Amino acid sequence: MVSDLEVGMATMFRDATMQNTTLELRTQADWDRFTGIQKNARQKEQDEKTSLQRDKPQLLAEARQALIDKAGSLTHEHPTPSGTDRFNKSDIDRQAGIKIENVHQARLLGIKQDEAEAYSTLKEDIRAREGVRGNSREAYTQAIDRRSGPDRRQPQR
Repeated sequence: MVSDLEVGMATMFRDATMQNTTLELRTQADWDRFTGIQKNARQKEQDEKTSLQRDKPQLLAEARQALIDKAGSLTHEHPTPSGTDRFNKSDIDRQAGIKIENVHQARLLGIKQDEAEAYSTLKEDIRAREGVRGNSREAYTQAIDRRSGPDRRQPQR
């Protein structure tokens, strides 16, 4: 079961990662990849929402049938107290609706987590590329150091 708190935290984490990644973007290719990740995630969210609206009656029917089958099957669990109706239509409808909504929220949460992971991967790729550039610059400045003797051994400012 996915709570609203988990979805909210995933959204906040995704937004923070996205904002932090934008500070690292330098080239047009980086920006294109960033917007591609963003568009892909929005499209997946929209597809999930439309598929839920489109397939909700069928999903509810399947969930109801699964709950009815479970209620009618023999189990090794503690028996139902007498006077309790395991086939109450309103309870089964409510449980089926909750089950469908939880699956939907879990999929949305997964989409947000995948988006945040893609932003993190983009940032790591940028840092790996930028790190190589910085190392060669340091090696060059050490090679052309023209200070004499003991001064050369002191760190540069």
